Amino acid sequence: MPSPVTIENDALQLDVWPALGGKVSSLVDKADGVELLFNYPAELPTGPQYDTSYAKSWYAGWDECFPAVAPSRYAGHPYDGVPVPDHGELWGLPTTAVPTKDGITVVWHGLRFGYRVTRKLYLDGPTVRAEYTLINLAPFDFRFVWELHALLAMDSSVELQMGEGERGAIRSREFRLSHDADGTDIQRPFDWPLAEGGLDLSRPADLPAKRAWKVFSADPIAAPAVIRYPGRGRSLRIEYSSDAPDTEATRRTTAYWGLWVNTGGWAGHRHCAVGPTTGRYDQLDRATADGSAARVAASGRCEWSVSLTVG
Repeated sequence: MPSPVTIENDALQLDVWPALGGKVSSLVDKADGVELLFNYPAELPTGPQYDTSYAKSWYAGWDECFPAVAPSRYAGHPYDGVPVPDHGELWGLPTTAVPTKDGITVVWHGLRFGYRVTRKLYLDGPTVRAEYTLINLAPFDFRFVWELHALLAMDSSVELQMGEGERGAIRSREFRLSHDADGTDIQRPFDWPLAEGGLDLSRPADLPAKRAWKVFSADPIAAPAVIRYPGRGRSLRIEYSSDAPDTEATRRTTAYWGLWVNTGGWAGHRHCAVGPTTGRYDQLDRATADGSAARVAASGRCEWSVSLTVG
C-alpha cells in the first residue's frame, strides 16, 4: 500500500505521495489547523492509475496535469495524433523521489512522449515553493499544457481575487458536467468577476448548486491570485514565475490563470481551484491551435516556479 511523506514546519504541514504521481493530498495551515485542500472519503489506489478516467481515481488534493488537462491528441510532428490521457500522464505515474532540504523532489518520465519533469517541493516559512524543470528528451520541439491542479476546500466565506483586484478580460468556459465530463462548451469573454446572468465567480460558495465553470485569463499572468477566507481572517496567495534566461535551449514559460469552480456539477462535490496553466484550453490540440500552448525546444528545457503562501 502506498504511503505519504509528511513535510512540516511551524506554519504548514503537507502530505506528498511519490507512488501516486507526486500527489499532495493535504496542506494544513497551522495557524488554525485548517485543511486547505479538498478531500473526500475514498479507498486509496492500490495499483496503477495511468490512462484511467480521472473521475474514477482518487482526485483529491493537488495533482500535476501534463502535457494537457483534458483528454486530447497531440497536434504536430513527431507525435501527431498521439492521445493524451485524461488529466495528462503525471498523476497516473509513480515517481522517482529523493529528500530535499525542507521538502521532497520528485521526477516523472513520460511514456507516450519523450520528456522528464522534475518538481522540487519544499517549505519556506509560511510558503510552499514548487520549482519545475522540464527536459525535452527528443530532437524535436514539444508543445505542452501544464496546470497546477490543486482542488481547494470551499468554505462558506471563500473569496477569489484575481490579478490584485484588476478587472481584466477573462475567457470563460462554462460546463454542466456529468461524471464523464460531457458538457456544453461555451466560449464567451467577460469582465471578471461577473459572468453570464450576473454570476459572481469571485464568491464561489454563493453560486448556484450542481453547476461547474472553467475560466481562463485571456492574458498571461501579471500579478498573484489570492484566495481569501474572511471567516477565518486568513488567505492563500498564489504566485507564478518563470525567470529562466529565454534562449533557444532554455525557454521562459508563459502561463495563464485557470479557474475551476464546482458546486456539485462534477462528481457531486464542492470545491474550487486557482492555478497557473500554460495554455488557454485544457485540450492540447486546441491550445496549440490557439497559440497559447507552451513550447520546449528540441533537446531543450523549460523552468518555472509556483509559491503558495498562507497569511
